[in-house]
Amino acid sequence: MEVGDLLSECAKCAAVRCAPISQARRLHFCSCRDSLSAELASLLQEAVDMKWPFVPEKWQFNPAIGAGDKTNLSELIRDHLPKLLALLKASIMVDEAPTALAVIFLVDRFLYWTDQSSQLLKIARLLHKAHPETPIAPQLVIRQSRVYLNSGKLQKAEFILSSLIQNCGTTGCWTYRSESDRALVQAVSVQVRGTLLQKLGLWREAAELIWASLVGYYALPQPDRKGIGTSLGILANILVSMNDEDFHSFRTNPDIHFVSLLLSGSSWVWHQDRC
Repeated sequence: MEVGDLLSECAKCAAVRCAPISQARRLHFCSCRDSLSAELASLLQEAVDMKWPFVPEKWQFNPAIGAGDKTNLSELIRDHLPKLLALLKASIMVDEAPTALAVIFLVDRFLYWTDQSSQLLKIARLLHKAHPETPIAPQLVIRQSRVYLNSGKLQKAEFILSSLIQNCGTTGCWTYRSESDRALVQAVSVQVRGTLLQKLGLWREAAELIWASLVGYYALPQPDRKGIGTSLGILANILVSMNDEDFHSFRTNPDIHFVSLLLSGSSWVWHQDRC
């Protein structure tokens, strides 16, 4: 069965509260859960336990990891996607919302790259409506803002991002393990909001937000290499698009150490080239 069809089935199940749950359904849920590899089962439990606000890549925060060690989590998800989606449906059928939302959390990034986020996020919204006490990962909340942004629904994207920024990353029942996790969510929210302003042609304001996201990424106990690289790329595109007046205003902003930013960015890019 195609991924889109599986997601449609999951959405239908999530939209209708099931009758009393049969023993056969519970056994099927346990069978789907037990079919996962040890690595996936461990990731799933960490997602349920809110261990991280974003599903991490091994290389993302560790500069000592070289190119040969950059095992992409998307490959693991891709290879086991049918099992994960089967577990998603089985979880919904037995009202195991924490497991269902943890599966959505794990597959979110891969399905975003394959342009199937809208269906997945619809399932998340239905589950949240039925189980408001179950935490939603910040990654999923920000993903919804990205999907709105990409589809031109800028006001909806702005509402989500402004709420995250103003509330210091607070999202429903989610519990942060550390203040650095909360700071990471703040940095990503600011970065995406900068992208939104870039789409509106507000170059200086966008550049200031992207710069703020870079400060946030560098300030983490372990600087987020992925976030830094993304923000540097966005900032480069914005600077090229600026008129002279906006560029001068941005460059002479006393709160922005422009030369230091470029130097630190160049050092990071050089390190990336060597890895």
